[in-house]
Amino acid sequence: MVAWICVIMNGALRKWVLPGVAAVYLIQDLPLLAAYIYALWKGLIWGGKLAWICVIGSSVLALQSMLQVILIDLRPRTAIIGLHHYIFYLPILFIAPVCYNLKHRQQFIRWNMLLIVPMSLIAALQSRAPAGAWINRTSAGEDTGLGGIGADRVRATGTFNFTVAYAVWCGFAVGLVLGEWLCPPGRRCFKSKAMLLICTMGAAVATLVSGSRAGVLLAALAFLGGFAAVIVTRNIKLIVRFSAVLVLLPILIVIGYWSAPDSFNAVLSRFSGEENQASMLVRIDHMVTAFTWASHYSILGAGIGFGIPAANPGAVGFNLSEVESIRIVEELGTFVGTVVVLVRYGAGLLLLAACFRILKLPRGHSLPHAVPLGFAVFPTVMIGGLTASAPVVATQAFFWIALVLSALLFRNEPLEAGAFQLSKRGKR
Repeated sequence: MVAWICVIMNGALRKWVLPGVAAVYLIQDLPLLAAYIYALWKGLIWGGKLAWICVIGSSVLALQSMLQVILIDLRPRTAIIGLHHYIFYLPILFIAPVCYNLKHRQQFIRWNMLLIVPMSLIAALQSRAPAGAWINRTSAGEDTGLGGIGADRVRATGTFNFTVAYAVWCGFAVGLVLGEWLCPPGRRCFKSKAMLLICTMGAAVATLVSGSRAGVLLAALAFLGGFAAVIVTRNIKLIVRFSAVLVLLPILIVIGYWSAPDSFNAVLSRFSGEENQASMLVRIDHMVTAFTWASHYSILGAGIGFGIPAANPGAVGFNLSEVESIRIVEELGTFVGTVVVLVRYGAGLLLLAACFRILKLPRGHSLPHAVPLGFAVFPTVMIGGLTASAPVVATQAFFWIALVLSALLFRNEPLEAGAFQLSKRGKR
């Protein structure tokens, strides 16, 4: 939990307390390292094949980086930072699920639901404030290079330091509230329907004022995940609860517009118009397929970490490519890089399959949050910046994946109350 709080507050420290102190970027590494050591000492590791795949993949990357240092004179510092971003956060996937039994899973969801309201207020203030306002500072101090909306507005980042991390958080926030709506009232993390309504409005506001197409798309995917959960389970009560969210949508949109009209209109304009739509389709195509043709053929690649800004702080803009899959192939070489990209594609699809399996768990262990969260996280797993901005983006994604996987780990845990069967198929 200390590591998770550090992830959420990382940007706030860098922007408003310790601007210019780059080491704060890695603040969550210390509690994570302590957790890894403790888990190894106590044997608190789960995952089986998942853990072994991560270990084998990490070994291959370590060998590849050694060859790059020896044969293409890759700087050791760059290689170390590259290995850190690629593999340091992977153990979250098979260590954190051990922490999420039924009780702690509910606590984690509750704490993150409580975070939605203040985060949405900060984002709304950032969207309404001038670009030079204190609340819109970056880690460089007075500099407000966050990508403008109009002449004197910036895109919201909440407590994060950059828009991508905030966009990823928006998808998770919407996934959480949808999961709560799909839960029966007696099993929600908040028994108060008023509190659930407030959190729902907060998630909508946080997304609509973001000024980020990625944030809106991830939130929309989470919403689609909620719809998919309803269809798969064929549960009338779930359909009724999801319908309540549909009824709320127009109200939520009005509140989002009122909170920050400039950001709301900026998002609409970025989705409308032939030119914007065409550029978005090209961008998606580049993210999904361009690694097969846009990357230069190379056996060893340019070097692990070569395209990570933290490894080359003097570089201007993006090294190699802004697109994650292209950058991975150019860093690791045609063969290893392509395998890494394909493994990530497969992991995203397997995650979705696991989420639907969780809906059918017996004896009341179904986790309705799984599918909305899975829909929000799988694009990040497949094509998102897991290695370019790993300390924040990857840590977020891996913690939520761990939460979902914990439902499988603790599927036989005794329940305190009577069982609630989410899926009709699970009864057979």
